[in-house]
Amino acid sequence: MVFTKLETASLRTRIATQIREAILAGTLREGDRLVERTLAAELGASVTSVREAMIELEAEGFLTKKLNSATYVTRLTRDDVRKIFELRRVLEAYAVEEACKQATPEDGLKLEAVYEELERCALANDSKGLVNADIEFHKLIWEFTRNPFLEAALKRAILPYFAYASIRRPPDPERDAYSHRVLVDVIKNNDVQGARRAFEQSFGSWVGSGAWKHEDSNADATSAGT
Repeated sequence: MVFTKLETASLRTRIATQIREAILAGTLREGDRLVERTLAAELGASVTSVREAMIELEAEGFLTKKLNSATYVTRLTRDDVRKIFELRRVLEAYAVEEACKQATPEDGLKLEAVYEELERCALANDSKGLVNADIEFHKLIWEFTRNPFLEAALKRAILPYFAYASIRRPPDPERDAYSHRVLVDVIKNNDVQGARRAFEQSFGSWVGSGAWKHEDSNADATSAGT
């Protein structure tokens, strides 16, 4: 049995948290199939609540539901990662520029606080905290664009990669964290002219760290950073 039975009827977020934690801990592995009724029985929750939690996790990229089929823990191939990075280079560079135009001083302080948490997790070698802070950092940038369509497109296209990276450890956590510093600076200063250059600098650091690499599950796994 993978999950512990909940004492009371679970809210969607509590169920989603348990499944997410199981994925991050490696109890649930890439490509594992999840069955709503089985999960509901293990968690002591209703099928409806489990279904809602799985929809939430699918939106975050942790789960993938195949058309007219079952739901699986997200598994990305080398080609999937390459395509996500190609799209990310275009969409997120534009998002950083828009965030520089739209960000308020309060937004800058929020981003700074998340960056400090990212840095703290890196120094503490807290890989789980690092990934969570990393996701929050990028989601804030997307939110600062004040463009809900761009934000939705970025979440749909890029969050699956963060879910994938959550399972694999960044090869150099400190380098991964510090690469975000330039993004904080340009957004806090509304430096639209420097936005694309800052993004390319961060992006180059992610690629250089091996963030684009992926090995199939039947080979020796390589780490991935974000």
